[in-house]
Amino acid sequence: MQRFKIRLAHSASASVLVGLACAITPGPAMAQEPPDDATAPAEEIVVTARQSVDTPVETIKRDAPAIVDSITAEEIEKTADITLPEALDRVVGVSSDGFFSSSDAGYVSLRGFDSRYNSMAIDGNPIWFSSQNNRGAQIGMFPSAIVKETSVYKTVTPDIDGNSVGGHISLRTLRAFDGGTQPFFKAGVRIGIPEQGSRVSDQQSYQAYGAGKFTFGPDKRFGFVFGFNRQHTADTDDMGSVSGYSRVAGPDGDLVDVINGNVFSRQSAVDKETRNTAIFAKLETRIEDEMYAFISGNLFDETKNYYVQRAGPFIAPTGGRTVTPTGPGTADFTNGQGQVREFDYVIERNAKVLGAGLDLRVLDKGVLVVRGNYTDYRNDTLTRNTGAGFRLSSFNGSYDISGDTPIITPSNPTLYNDASRWLFSNTANTSSSAAYLRYQPLRDKVYTLGTTFNYNNQANAEGFGASAGVNWVRLDRTFDQTQDFYALKSGVTLNLAQIAGPSMASNQAALGNYDAFYDFLVANGNVRRDEALTTDYRLREDILAFHGAAYYSVGGFKLLGGVRYEHTSDDTVTGQVVSGINQPLSRANKYGKWLPNLQVAYEASDRLKLRAAFTKTLGRADFQDFAPGVTTTFDANGVTVINGSNGEIGTRVSTNYDASVEYYLDGGLLALAVFHKELDGEIFRQRTEVTDANGMLTEIRTIPLNNGKARVTGVEVTASKRRLDFLPAPFDRLGLSANFTYLDGKWDVVFTDGATRSVGGLRNQPKWLSNVRLSYDLGPVDLNLNYRGRGRTFTGTFGTVKEEDVYIRPQHMLDFQLNVTPNERLRVTFDAKNLTKEYQRQTIGIDDSLFNSLGRGREFWLGLHFRY
Repeated sequence: MQRFKIRLAHSASASVLVGLACAITPGPAMAQEPPDDATAPAEEIVVTARQSVDTPVETIKRDAPAIVDSITAEEIEKTADITLPEALDRVVGVSSDGFFSSSDAGYVSLRGFDSRYNSMAIDGNPIWFSSQNNRGAQIGMFPSAIVKETSVYKTVTPDIDGNSVGGHISLRTLRAFDGGTQPFFKAGVRIGIPEQGSRVSDQQSYQAYGAGKFTFGPDKRFGFVFGFNRQHTADTDDMGSVSGYSRVAGPDGDLVDVINGNVFSRQSAVDKETRNTAIFAKLETRIEDEMYAFISGNLFDETKNYYVQRAGPFIAPTGGRTVTPTGPGTADFTNGQGQVREFDYVIERNAKVLGAGLDLRVLDKGVLVVRGNYTDYRNDTLTRNTGAGFRLSSFNGSYDISGDTPIITPSNPTLYNDASRWLFSNTANTSSSAAYLRYQPLRDKVYTLGTTFNYNNQANAEGFGASAGVNWVRLDRTFDQTQDFYALKSGVTLNLAQIAGPSMASNQAALGNYDAFYDFLVANGNVRRDEALTTDYRLREDILAFHGAAYYSVGGFKLLGGVRYEHTSDDTVTGQVVSGINQPLSRANKYGKWLPNLQVAYEASDRLKLRAAFTKTLGRADFQDFAPGVTTTFDANGVTVINGSNGEIGTRVSTNYDASVEYYLDGGLLALAVFHKELDGEIFRQRTEVTDANGMLTEIRTIPLNNGKARVTGVEVTASKRRLDFLPAPFDRLGLSANFTYLDGKWDVVFTDGATRSVGGLRNQPKWLSNVRLSYDLGPVDLNLNYRGRGRTFTGTFGTVKEEDVYIRPQHMLDFQLNVTPNERLRVTFDAKNLTKEYQRQTIGIDDSLFNSLGRGREFWLGLHFRY
């Protein structure tokens, strides 16, 4: 295989290292990527490309400056994953998390820490894509088709954003000089058929993509990279939920969970439609031994329509109602109240990204790296809610919550099925329970600029080396919420049959498009507008980071010792309500943290590599903790009572210990990694009291504080070999890729009254994760069977006792892919997703009873792919 690199001459010249699009990372780092060629002599630095278009994951891992695991386009093409979170879910130590109230993968957790604790970059450039509440990168916007490779840094180097408690995601796109100067192009189209189709959208699910590169000009010094992806999905999650339980004596006298709350039964649904467009381009230039530079542009645009359609009764063992257990998870009930309650989201996200970079050789072995980019990001959410919804009185029946979703059997089906008997509960618009339309526009402008000087610290360097740099990120954000509450005018009534079908059999009238309801409400209702001044805010956040490191390399031994200092300043303008009077509120907050970094690697042989690291990282406070306003009142004794955010909140800090053993096979890898993380300054709301010099109570505050802790210990195991060629025929055509992660987490949570307890997991943290891909190569036919599993997962919802904690039961999912390659240019694929038809079942209570359930159903995709 041919190798492409730039040899730096012993003269003052220029050179550039960067990639294709722009980056997306919530932090100020210009993230270092694995070197493009780690086998070059010490005086050679590869700055432009991988030696081939497709780089094996074991090569990326071996050449990386830290503990890294990756997934590449070649690996993604063996799956039906169409979004980045789906693809990353197959990386060891990574788990995808659901978006809003659906089964769609919208975020990822790294080593048990969800997206708010982690950073991300594309081609080394940082960007912010987050929500109004927390810092989690909205990586669900990114289609998997734009990915050349994505590396997950389990240990970060000093030049990487400090907001990386779980880790750092580095996405790398195609470069003009990858695989040499010859042109490259790939394109494809796929058609999707979901088993559970959308009732709201009748449009076909599909994906169309293309990406390519070419070089031009004298000596092929210029290059251009381009790509696009357009995808549309429309499907439905089967759903069910139970809002609460009481404990009563069961048939055998033992305490059991019985429903005491709302039950939204089987054939409730989350109807989903997503339209996603991504366009990227980059112009590169290089003069061998002298210079490499780029400018890049990206557009990401996505619209999601989610319709959460829920139907079922309110059931309780009190208040003139009865619940009589009849068996495990079953009971009869009387005098329940039927409810149809729907809310939907229209989420529009758009990001425009411009980036540029230049590397300049300064000394014999030194390179000055300069990076900068600009992001214009918009995240607008419209929420429509039916409020108290439609009600049916005197509802008797039975329930069964032992399966995937609750089953409600009415005693009088005729009464239940008549949609005209379901009457809209007209709540006054002065109540927060009234029907509403809520508008939440978010606008971000993000500016980044950074420079780093590297001296003799490339992967193949010998002797002493050093690096030093400074990075700056500015976020200018505006968030403005408006909420309109509606109540029907006096004398106006509405039943479900007027805006939906005539029958509630199988919840038919509850499923569909609720536009007719909201049109009726606006035309026949009175509105009260809430400008939500204490929710609105304007924020300017500046992060200035300085980093430095010393390196020593000899033989197979490498040592890195460094430090990063990050200074964060937040200036917010929001609102406060004082005794019912709206007032402006301006606040400023500053803090800085030193983050030491010590890492060592040793190549004991050509195949065996050992690593260890001690690092400190941080997790900045979520925006909701410090940016919105406060409400101030006075109690009967004249004591000031403050509720809201904390403009003086600090940051979380994590201390991390890591070690790994990596054994490289021919076309494969065996690896074992262990780690331990201790997080201080976790954030919970707490009531505190302020007294004067005489001990008199003067103020009561209920605000977020850095008062909690978390810790996680884990083990990651990886075993992969693209071809098991040591087996006898025909088994020598088998391939295997497998990984397993074990996570032991503890979250020391704090309640408002100051009480504490330890919960057995972090937000969205599974107990274990597993991926297995078994492949078989039959020449023009290639078969892939992909398994994904995860153990019992803590959701992040907890109570004062463990019976009130919400978990997700273990899941096991199986996908299948058939590839037919009639020639070297064309490939036909058939994918079947979720063959096990797995449900995501949240549970609670002493019986691990059903709390919430989502079932996506199976999906089938047929594709045609071209490569040149």
